[in-house]
Amino acid sequence: MTVAMRCSEVRVRYGGIEVLHGVGLAVPFGVVTALVGPNGAGKSTLLNWCAGAASTATSAGGSLELTRTKASEPLADATSWSATRRAASGLRVVRSGVNVFQSLTVKENLLAGGDPERGLENALALFPELEPLLSQRAATLSGGQRQLLAIASALGSRWRVLLVDEPVQGIAPELADRVFGALAAAVTPDCAVLVADPVTRRAAEFADFVWRLERGRIVFAGEAAELTQGSSG
Repeated sequence: MTVAMRCSEVRVRYGGIEVLHGVGLAVPFGVVTALVGPNGAGKSTLLNWCAGAASTATSAGGSLELTRTKASEPLADATSWSATRRAASGLRVVRSGVNVFQSLTVKENLLAGGDPERGLENALALFPELEPLLSQRAATLSGGQRQLLAIASALGSRWRVLLVDEPVQGIAPELADRVFGALAAAVTPDCAVLVADPVTRRAAEFADFVWRLERGRIVFAGEAAELTQGSSG
């Protein structure tokens, strides 16, 4: 499979504690990739590093390669790129807990990232629960509602690689499958999705390939079915 994003030898340190120890992974086009592992394993730290998000880390390093304009072209070295340039290249991240423009209404959030008409239409088709909330400020929503809005907004934006940190955090259990299903349905041969989730079996059910992170190190990389056999996590 052709790779859309690759990071290598990522190390992140907070004070005297290194939380990522030379981590590397690849995200292929055309599939959903899952990054699983317990809380505190470093999943959010890795996604934020890849996106170039602002960080309180004492030090951070590694290499990042991103897709160019066509899947057939070689990856570009994006290590030195700013978060803005990474986003402009098609890398979009939905961060856990920091995921919407709180001063804007739900409708304005949905329109902010993509097609002014189709983005809104598609978002409401996926998540009709948002329609009664269109005129509300995002700051007034519950955590689960904000997360649903963030997912809908991201899917309606222009992206080639989408990183989603704990997509169903705070979301009602009956909506979880729809959220994962929407992410899986959004994948095409020209884009890629990486989902980070602490529940292995839940994420792997919708993923094609899984990386498992424990204590800042990758301990497994393979097909989802391999990891979930005999697993209760």
